[in-house]
Amino acid sequence: MAKPNLFLKLGQLKNRLKNKKSDQASDLASGQTTDFFIQKDLDKKLVYSLNSKKIPSLKQIKYLPRVLDAKQLKQFRIALALIGLSFIFLIGNFYFRNFLPTPVAGGEYVEGLIGAPQYINPLLSQTNDVDSDIARLVFSGLLKYDKDLQLVLDLAEKYEVSEDKKTYTFTLKNNLKWHDGQPLVADDVIFTFQSVQDKDFKSPLLVSWRGVQVQKVDDKTIKFILPDVYPSFLDLMTTGILPEHTWAEIPPLNANLTEYNLKPIGSGPWKFKTLTKDRLGNIKSYVLIPNPDFYGPKPYLQKLTFKFYPDFESAIEAAKSHAVEGISFLPKKNKADLQSSRNLKLYSFDLPQYTAVFFNQKQNAILKDKNVRLALALATDKQNILTEALRLEGKIIDGPILPFQIDLSDDKKIKFDLAAANKLLDEGGWKQITTEEYLKMKEEAAVKNQATSTPTSTDEVVKDQIELVDEGSGGQSQAIYRLKKDQILEINLVTVNQPENIKTAELLRSSWQNIGVKVNLEIIDSGKIVRDIIKPRNYQVLLFGIIVGTNPDPSPFWHSSQVQDPGLNLALLSNREADKLLEDAKKAEDIEKQKQDYIKFQDLLTEELPAIFLFNPTYTYVIYKNIQGIDTQRVIVPADRFNNLSNWYLKTKRVWQGKFN
Repeated sequence: MAKPNLFLKLGQLKNRLKNKKSDQASDLASGQTTDFFIQKDLDKKLVYSLNSKKIPSLKQIKYLPRVLDAKQLKQFRIALALIGLSFIFLIGNFYFRNFLPTPVAGGEYVEGLIGAPQYINPLLSQTNDVDSDIARLVFSGLLKYDKDLQLVLDLAEKYEVSEDKKTYTFTLKNNLKWHDGQPLVADDVIFTFQSVQDKDFKSPLLVSWRGVQVQKVDDKTIKFILPDVYPSFLDLMTTGILPEHTWAEIPPLNANLTEYNLKPIGSGPWKFKTLTKDRLGNIKSYVLIPNPDFYGPKPYLQKLTFKFYPDFESAIEAAKSHAVEGISFLPKKNKADLQSSRNLKLYSFDLPQYTAVFFNQKQNAILKDKNVRLALALATDKQNILTEALRLEGKIIDGPILPFQIDLSDDKKIKFDLAAANKLLDEGGWKQITTEEYLKMKEEAAVKNQATSTPTSTDEVVKDQIELVDEGSGGQSQAIYRLKKDQILEINLVTVNQPENIKTAELLRSSWQNIGVKVNLEIIDSGKIVRDIIKPRNYQVLLFGIIVGTNPDPSPFWHSSQVQDPGLNLALLSNREADKLLEDAKKAEDIEKQKQDYIKFQDLLTEELPAIFLFNPTYTYVIYKNIQGIDTQRVIVPADRFNNLSNWYLKTKRVWQGKFN
């Protein structure tokens, strides 16, 4: 016989209980309490007997609306919803706690650079940030810096240092390959550093490699023998290695002409893919892809594209429109343009770089007078420059060795003092004249030139009057000039077309005009400053930034052997005492002895004044927040922002990373 319908029986039971209730009242009244409880127990057993399961089936639950009243049904539905939400929450919590986002390969990163590539070559790239940035990715050295700026193994599997610290022996990793598939061996390493030592190659690294012998032990082992102890020698091992099989046939004199400088073959984590040019031949973009044969960790990003812009304003507009996802460097004055963007993140790093004014005494005889150089130094308000040009994002310096390298607290300083500057010039015979006197003198010179058939003297006077208005502060002409034996105290100040440099140059011009110096300011595009100005030493006064790295040795920038290109002695300092101090400090194993040599060296620079040291700036890098994995705290050069590029990623997927207990 089929089991009666549960809810039909429940309805019948309800009627029985209703009738029972009135009976209970009369029974209780008559004292029949015992019978009531016996009946109650029998009723309970009857209900349970109707269904062997205590939990109703789904088919049975659908009859609840017929049994429950409206209030009970609402409560039931709320309870059911809460149970469902709790279940979803528990499942979601378990998933998100145990299946975590994990980077996966894929995506393209596009970055804007200011300038254009010229020498993507680790032996020639030191004077161009664009070249250095890309060369860092394409080439590998025996050692490299990690994200914490610690030296770690790169191409080298290991190295050993002799007891006298003059011999370094490096062993290469197994199965190293160039981007074209050729094996990388000891001969490539030897060829690279012999090229550095070849004067015809014109590498700025030459001075650091003087006297070093490079010997092949076998196909995987190279020995470096130093003439003297050089504690910072391992830093040189981060230099990228060139492939001998492509460069050997190129004469060193033509090293800067070969297409390998723009289409390089390296051994680094990224390899050259393609470049695009406009109709004038200017490189507009440059593409790198991962090196499939790279011996280190494989990057998540699958494509790097660099786009080149003539100025920061263009790069910033590109970032705003998402044409690029990062900018290699953001000037201080442009921070406000991007800080409001929620999609961008700004990174600020301490940078081992200093900006200084370098005097080229060969280009202007006036600068040979040390009192003139000292007057210019006394009239330089460094604090005002730091405030106005850098927005206080940097530190004032008084020498080429930065405080984080070696703290030279005993160094001499030249303080801002306009009165002292004016006194020096007065005592030097530089007489003050008014603007009217200056213009009259120029007009007389123009008439004289016209009488001797020299061209367009009248135009020159008009042009000079226009320049006076342009050069003055707020459109006002210069108040005083300096004259000595019919010669005006006049200098040409050159700098690169970057906002901080331009603002600094304008502040310098204003300060120097206050003591009567006529300053002609020339702004040069970043792509031309090295080729047209620095290499030929074509400047009288140069305002420029020098990246020095972690190694405090200033020899590449101040030793007399670096006066000519490709050397970087921009002040053309040639002083035997300075050379000896630099050489002694380089060899010193005792840090205190080295410190004393550097103190004497900086004191000598203060005495001779081949340059005016201004500030050590911070470095600001901007990038979209969707680029993840960036973990850089400090940089030596801007290219160090890529030290953990292999960890950058755009795409993720959730992967089980929990444990079942």
